[in-house]
Amino acid sequence: MNIQAEKLELMQLLLNTESDIVLKKVKALLTKNATKTDTDHLLSNEANRKHILKGINQLNNGKGKAIKTADLWK
Repeated sequence: MNIQAEKLELMQLLLNTESDIVLKKVKALLTKNATKTDTDHLLSNEANRKHILKGINQLNNGKGKAIKTADLWK
């Protein structure tokens, strides 16, 4: 099924529902996905957030290491 057909099917389901809960959940999901960035996602997990911030602090303190992108696949 193509994306336009999927959208139409979803709209039909939403228009036909009488459930306040379903409408609120769909709205929340769509609003959340529209505004959440990759950074927000990475920082939403406490372990990831600590690891990323630790790395940023290391870079700010001159403890970074320059590498060539070509060396990443060696």
